[in-house]
Amino acid sequence: MITPEAIIEKAKRIYPKAVKAWLANEQAVFFPHRVPVNLSLAKNYAAAITEVERLRQSSKEVRGHGYTVEYESRRSRTFGLNQFPAAIWIDTMNDLVRLADVSVDWQRLQVAVGIFRDRAVELLPWLERQSNWRKLLDVADDLPGLLDIVDYFRSHPRPDCFARELPIAVSTKLLESNRRRIAGWLDIVLPADAIDPRYGYDAFEPRYGLRYTRPHFLLRVLDLELQSELGLPFDELSLPAESLSQLPVVKTQVLIVENKVNLLTLPPMKRTVALGGLGNGVTQLDDVGWLHENPVVYWGDLDADGFVILDRLRHSIEQVQSVLMNQTTFDKFEELATTGNGSGPRELTHLHDAERECYENLCRTNRRLEQEHLPVGALLDEMKSMASDSSIW
Repeated sequence: MITPEAIIEKAKRIYPKAVKAWLANEQAVFFPHRVPVNLSLAKNYAAAITEVERLRQSSKEVRGHGYTVEYESRRSRTFGLNQFPAAIWIDTMNDLVRLADVSVDWQRLQVAVGIFRDRAVELLPWLERQSNWRKLLDVADDLPGLLDIVDYFRSHPRPDCFARELPIAVSTKLLESNRRRIAGWLDIVLPADAIDPRYGYDAFEPRYGLRYTRPHFLLRVLDLELQSELGLPFDELSLPAESLSQLPVVKTQVLIVENKVNLLTLPPMKRTVALGGLGNGVTQLDDVGWLHENPVVYWGDLDADGFVILDRLRHSIEQVQSVLMNQTTFDKFEELATTGNGSGPRELTHLHDAERECYENLCRTNRRLEQEHLPVGALLDEMKSMASDSSIW
């Protein structure tokens, strides 16, 4: 026989379903809601009476709210002619809310949904999907301010100012701490030409047309003659992508290095410039025009993350070749390898066959070989062997 405590636990699991029905205006269909329970009585007569009475004492019949016990009259060998519990029902949303002890959250949700329906009609399909009402509840206290931000972007697409300059009477930290939530809403309410799809939610500012502090990329010129040709008084500089793009880099090999330490220790190389310390920021190099017009080589860690970065880079710059990112290199320096981060293989569509084979093997064995451990001579040897114009070496 089900206990009152077990019915409460079932009510907590039913509550999310009831909320979805309420959001879809289907409460009349959902309630009264039958609770799936086991109502088999104990074989001992006294125990059975105790079970039934305990169930009744905690029911709506006695307490005025909660679950309702439906009885049926039937004859039993053990108990004779008696009223037996036949079903457990929850009649209304109020009964469910009190039974599941979620009154405070339910009140907050009703207020938040009311605001949402009044101010963001376009977002109602989002609200009704999956369990997005929980996400709304998470920001219920800040909802008016968040919708103020959405309204401003809707009225002023791609506003071309810093986030802290938005003329809205909300805390500047509100946008900063809720970027992904706001981004999801903006993708629904804004026209397509107000969103730059090259950037994801984590790059909120460029995606939606805000100004931001541009990330700087560290560049080293590894050839003194090339440095003079570029008109640079120094061989190392840090600039945003659009400024780097203005350098007259032609007929030059570009070496992109994952780690900053490796970039800083690279030896001189003829007609070569190097960029490094970028990590997943390599995708932002798409704005550097001369990267699309010169041979580009990528050298990253021999691990799952290194190949993910290579895949992303090649998505933007198709002609990228990798160096020291193959099974031969790993096998040669395997004694320097360490444990990987446990990443499982993903579908990386821009890897070459040999790269993919090495990547899947590293994922399977959970191994990694950090590029800092490899001798620079190995880099030079492999780059010489792959150079299409050996005269630059």
